[in-house]
Amino acid sequence: MLNTQKAFAKEIPLAPDGGLTGPGITPTEDIGGQIAGIVSTVIGVLTVLAIVWFIIEFVVSAYLLISSAGDQEKTAEAKKRLTQSVVGLVIVIGAIFIINIIAYIAGIDFLNVGEFINDLSF
Repeated sequence: MLNTQKAFAKEIPLAPDGGLTGPGITPTEDIGGQIAGIVSTVIGVLTVLAIVWFIIEFVVSAYLLISSAGDQEKTAEAKKRLTQSVVGLVIVIGAIFIINIIAYIAGIDFLNVGEFINDLSF
């Protein structure tokens, strides 16, 4: 009869020595670093979504303008939609630009929230 206890008692590593790592928040980061990562990710994703939405609206507006076939009402609606999409993109880019200017003048990096939170003392 085989001794099966020795065969199963061998230690098999389930994870690397440093633990499992991957994208996301790591428990070794300070709270400021975690919040900074979240804010940075949210701002980046929203900016990309705004640009993608602008491109979609631009293409749809161009199609509506081309397919209006001289109809004044359809042409006006397409131009209005195109104008609104351009204004939206300008607002998004302008907001980031203004935040950076205010941060520079005030000496506070609003987009680096983690450093700001770590500097707070209670």
